[in-house]
Amino acid sequence: MNTLQTIYNKLSDKTELAKHEVNLALVDDYNARIDKANNERKSASVSYQKLIGAMQAAVINLELAVKEADKIDKASKEIGVQSPVNSTRVKAKLTEYVKVVSALNALQIKGGDDI
Repeated sequence: MNTLQTIYNKLSDKTELAKHEVNLALVDDYNARIDKANNERKSASVSYQKLIGAMQAAVINLELAVKEADKIDKASKEIGVQSPVNSTRVKAKLTEYVKVVSALNALQIKGGDDI
């Protein structure tokens, strides 16, 4: 009877060990997913900051282009010729870009803390 009990005890110990190994594997999988999510968020944050910077630079350049277009329109009108630039289109694009920058700023994707 002692031999049989010893065999059951050893089998029981192995079963418990297997359960712990499965639990550790699940925790490892979970940690790997969290790490991946954090890395993706950090990458998105960097891309987001670059995008905002590029769009803000585009807005500044379009604002300067609108000023130049207004000068060209004025000079063209003074000499009685049609303006060679489409200032209406440039102004519309500027309005569109300003809205895009505003929407991007509203998102507020930041590097922040890890999960």
